[in-house]
Amino acid sequence: MANGSITRGEVAARASRIALACSRCERRGQYSLARLVASLGETFPLTDLAARLSDCPKKADAAWDRCDFYYPGLREIMVGDEP
Repeated sequence: MANGSITRGEVAARASRIALACSRCERRGQYSLARLVASLGETFPLTDLAARLSDCPKKADAAWDRCDFYYPGLREIMVGDEP
């Protein structure tokens, strides 16, 4: 973990794809980790990935209005890592 954030490289070592979803709307998607690592590097933190990938028109809205992205299945991918 770089600076306390899980990186794409760490997830890519365990899985080939990652799911991204919004808790406030119906937006969902799956992304190839190999492709993400190739374009943004292994050390790019997942905490910044949703903002980079999002094409949501509410992206710049107030915090209570914009999408709230999370990674369903990330916990299962990373099980076994030390806290």
